[in-house]
Amino acid sequence: MSVATARSAPARRESSREAPRRERFGLIVRQRGERRRRVAGVAAIAILVASLLAVVVGHTLLAQGQIRLGKVEAALTAEQARNSATVLRVAALETPSRIQSEASSLQLVQPAQVLQLGAVSLDVPLAPIKVGPVGTGGAG
Repeated sequence: MSVATARSAPARRESSREAPRRERFGLIVRQRGERRRRVAGVAAIAILVASLLAVVVGHTLLAQGQIRLGKVEAALTAEQARNSATVLRVAALETPSRIQSEASSLQLVQPAQVLQLGAVSLDVPLAPIKVGPVGTGGAG
């Protein structure tokens, strides 16, 4: 063997030793890249699923709110009908003919004379009432 050949033989051995290391290192780098892609893919799918779940929950809450609103509107309509019936009943009870018939059934009589009291202004104070000693009349 020549000197050049002897020198190149250890270089070949070293390069043959480094070749599997480089391949392994390249494999590790590839695996890391693949892992990153997988993690990114899984994260993207998880975000997609979470957002779809949020949309479904939102729609569910909206539907439940609409159901409650429908029930409240139905109750409101029923109460409005009840109020209208009550107003009509009160109006029927307030008629003068019904009041006269009720008064006559209670044997109440119409007064001979009706006096209208005068209006009193609330802005002007009333005159003070004079109180004197209790009379010593001949009651005793």
